[in-house]
Amino acid sequence: MIFDTIPHLAAICESSGMTFDHATARLLALARENGGYLSAEQVENDPDLASDPQTVSAAAHALAGSTNVFGAPQDETGWFPYAELRFSELARSGV
Repeated sequence: MIFDTIPHLAAICESSGMTFDHATARLLALARENGGYLSAEQVENDPDLASDPQTVSAAAHALAGSTNVFGAPQDETGWFPYAELRFSELARSGV
């Protein structure tokens, strides 16, 4: 494992507290709470997500690249790369 060869990398990854999976799950949870819609403002105002913009942005890019998620590029100055993400399956299911 890479952590065996670069021990300080493990400490850095563990100290951030935010994993890619956690960021993805939190983005999905916010979208579920809002009928399949997620805005940059919601993400940037969430203290958990705002704690690690790079990981959250990577998770958002992965989600936006999937079949049932549509992302509108951010045209403002915030750190989140999308103005909004729309999850068609969440909106259709009413979850």
